Amino acid sequence: MFFCKLVVCFIFPIKMIKRLIICIILVLPSAFVYSQNKADTAVVFGTLNCETVAYNSTHLIMYFYAIHDYDSLEIELNNWESLCGISEPIVRTRILFSILQNTFSEAIYDSTIVDYVLNYMKRIDTTNAVGLYDNYQNYFGFVPIREEYDYFTQCIADTLLKRIFYDPMELFFSEMYANVLIDPVKEIQLDTIYNSTVFRSYYDKRVAKWTPMADLNINLFTGIWIPYGNASLLGNHPLLGMQVGGHKQKMTYNMTFALRLGKSKNEYTIIRDGNTETTDKFMGGYFGFDIEREIMRLGKNEFDILAGLGYDGFSSFMTNTEDDNPDNDIGHSIGSLNTNFGLGYRHFYSNKSYIGVQGKYNIVNYVNTGGTNLSGDILTISIFYGGFINHQKEYELNELRYVR
Repeated sequence: MFFCKLVVCFIFPIKMIKRLIICIILVLPSAFVYSQNKADTAVVFGTLNCETVAYNSTHLIMYFYAIHDYDSLEIELNNWESLCGISEPIVRTRILFSILQNTFSEAIYDSTIVDYVLNYMKRIDTTNAVGLYDNYQNYFGFVPIREEYDYFTQCIADTLLKRIFYDPMELFFSEMYANVLIDPVKEIQLDTIYNSTVFRSYYDKRVAKWTPMADLNINLFTGIWIPYGNASLLGNHPLLGMQVGGHKQKMTYNMTFALRLGKSKNEYTIIRDGNTETTDKFMGGYFGFDIEREIMRLGKNEFDILAGLGYDGFSSFMTNTEDDNPDNDIGHSIGSLNTNFGLGYRHFYSNKSYIGVQGKYNIVNYVNTGGTNLSGDILTISIFYGGFINHQKEYELNELRYVR
């Protein structure tokens, strides 16, 4: 309150003669503004522009507030808007004075209030007030950042905080414009007292425009391939692979490519070109379509159920192209349909990037006709590193300060 009184006393001295001089200085330039019917007329003649209009209007508003002439204040506010259009400082002033005069209703604003709140937060949060304002004067309503008018509206909000509020949005705007909320938009999202407000519905509609949009999913993974039954003769093998697909809401759809490396643990027999041969060669792979469904989300931790279908196989002999002997150029592979299911976990260490682990049971049926029985299913355990990518969606949600 002391600062508020200091601002008013500085602009409007106690002596009537000084107050009269100030009024003349402020009213005369603005009188020409009143004579203009359109803002662009002032710009064309080069006499006044919206920066001058905003300067005169803010000083008149401060004066009318000091003398409690709220009717004149409203007239000046309307004049400012008619000449230069709606802006964040005008919206801020309307809201504060409606609360001050006990006439506040959420009907005084439409869905653009979300933009004006975000505009005010940028105004307050910036560490380079002069540089930001110089580059975006129109965006900030031609009212300099953290100068006289910003301190003036902060003082009004400070006085309002002494009240008992029954409307949560009255409390919200008073606290926001008094600059006592660390993150006003976060308050709107997380505090349940705002759930039934019009502002919250406007905000949710803005968020709902972007959150359903699909993301590109890309990850790399490594792990271990563990065969069971007769297939255990092949031994465990390391996995290397990648996934590329799409993510939308709670569903992820991926194309999966995986390689299994290393020799077989035991030799096994195959029939190649009508001959029985023994080998320990093994180069395995999987190509398939996999889906994931989120079943639980706890903060940055996500739990999923998994399912997939693809082709699974391995080469027991590789085609030899290193010599001129055509007799050993015949390769040999064993394959099977792979139906798999399992569970997955992701931890998001940033908004979109994650590390995770998946465990899958793979139902396969390796048919090695005439050779060693290699029937058996497979367990795979994989560690993933990747992320969801949609740059436009990420930018818009960051601009909205959406809490994920």
